[in-house]
Order: sequence, then C-alpha cells, then structure tokens
Amino acid sequence: MVGPGEHDEPVARSVPGSASVRLRAVLERPSRPARVLGVFPAAIYLADPDGTVLTLCTHDAVRLPNAVVLTARTAASPFPGPAGRIDARIGDGRVGLGALEVTAVRWWTPPRPPAPGDADARRAGRAALRGALAPVRTGLSGQARADLAELGRYAATDPERAGTAALRLIGLGPGLTPSGDDALCGFLLARRLLDPEPGGDRPPDTLGARIAAHAPGRTTDLSAALLGHAAGGDGCAQLVDLIGAVGRGTDVLPRLRHLLAVGHTSGADLAHGVLAGAEAADAGAVPTVAEAPYGPGDGTELPYPEGRSAREQRA
Repeated sequence: MVGPGEHDEPVARSVPGSASVRLRAVLERPSRPARVLGVFPAAIYLADPDGTVLTLCTHDAVRLPNAVVLTARTAASPFPGPAGRIDARIGDGRVGLGALEVTAVRWWTPPRPPAPGDADARRAGRAALRGALAPVRTGLSGQARADLAELGRYAATDPERAGTAALRLIGLGPGLTPSGDDALCGFLLARRLLDPEPGGDRPPDTLGARIAAHAPGRTTDLSAALLGHAAGGDGCAQLVDLIGAVGRGTDVLPRLRHLLAVGHTSGADLAHGVLAGAEAADAGAVPTVAEAPYGPGDGTELPYPEGRSAREQRA
C-alpha cells in the first residue's frame, strides 16, 4: 500500500546565493538547460550548453572562482538527490536544480594576493615551500614532476618546449581535477601573480592561453574550466593565500597546511605547481620540484597510467 504523500512532488525551495563576478554573463542570459558534471555533499558542478562550467557549493566548501555559494553549510545537506537525475537550469539570475532554485542576490570577486616582496623575500618563501613539500605525498609521478620542472625552466626562454611539457600534464590522473591539471593551475597562477615585473617590457605571455585552449577534450570539463580561470589569474582562496605567503616570504607553512586540506592530493599537486611557477616568475630562476618519497617501483605511487587523459580513464 502506498502511504499518503509518497508520490508527492517535492516542494520547491528558493534560496539566496552569492555568485562570482566571473559568472555574471552566464547567469544573466535567459534560462536554459544545464548538464550535471559531478555531485558531492559540498558542491555540484554544472555546465550550460555553451560549455561554461558553474559550481554550486555550500558556505563551508572550497570556493572556486566559478562558484555560486549558498548560505547553508555542508552538514545541512542542502542539495536535492539524486542530483544526477534532476533537471538543472542556469540563467535569469538563477541556478535551478530540481526543486531547489538559487537566486544570485550578491556578487563576490575572486581574491588577489598582496604585491610580492623583494627578491630576498620571494627567495625565502620559495625555500620554505620547497622544504615543506619534500615529505608531502603528491598525485604526480616522477615523470610528471620532471615535466613540471621542464615547463618552468623554459617558460620564459623556449615557449614551444614549455608548451610541449604542459600539454603532457593536461588530464594526467584520475578524478574531476586530475593531478597534472592541479599542478598546472598552481603554476599558472603563481607565475602570473608573483611576476616581479608584471607587464613591463616583457612580451605577452601566451603559455596560459595555450594551455587553456588545449584543455577542453583532453581533461574533464571542470578541470578545463579551472585551467582557464588560472590562466586569467583566478583560483581558490587557499591557493591564492599560499602564493601571497611565498611572495612575501612569511606564513608559508600555515598557508600550505590550509591548501593541503583541499581534496585528496589536489592541495599537494597545486602546491608543487606554485613552487615551479614561483621560481619561473623570477627571471633566470630554474624551478625545482620537490622530490617526493614515492619513487617508481616501490608500490606506493598512485595507481593510474602515465599519459592517459582523465576523459579516457572515465570511458
């Protein structure tokens, strides 16, 4: 026997949200269907028909630069389920997910760190980060760390060689944000935000644009979107805070601890990218990627094959 109300439609809920200014254009367009990319207790990832990726997250989640943030915390379980089978829509200033409708009532801007200090401060920050990363487990294999070092070493002098190394990292590893992409995000953001002579007489940097252009189809939709944001100078607060600490040469260890709490190995992978990008930001610096104690053949490396894109691994 079916009890009363068992087949009732869920009651619609309308709640306020705070949206990244990077989403203003996509939210202000007319409402249209969206595709659900991933569902987690703290965040749901959506893509609209033109491929723009949006994160709907709780107040205590990691705030990505493409996020609409709810006032509810993760413990309140604010998202309907099973979200993967619920109609989603984006537009008219709202994000709809089944019976849940989130209206953007305010806007926030992705953070920027203070201007970096002098060469001595930046050198001290890099040394502190390099030492702290030595014992930290990362999702990057030995070959991936070598590619990251090559990317940083030639970023300013041989864009073609640097670009080739970067393309080998795109989509490398499992998950919604593969380790290779996380390292690239840390690299791109650190190199951009720690450049002691932003603009100046340097030629335009096309490396970030090249990485962002090649990411779609080579990695997950979410990760490709985050690479695009990193190329434009945007990242989560934990990542930006670490870059600021490295640039000032102070508070590196507490900021690193905050970043390491992000994801399974995402925080560590991002931090390795920060180290390479910070060293590449200083003219003539040769990046050094911290050696992890998980070398090939000892049975402790993460179980995914080198060189396969995340999209291939999901197939």
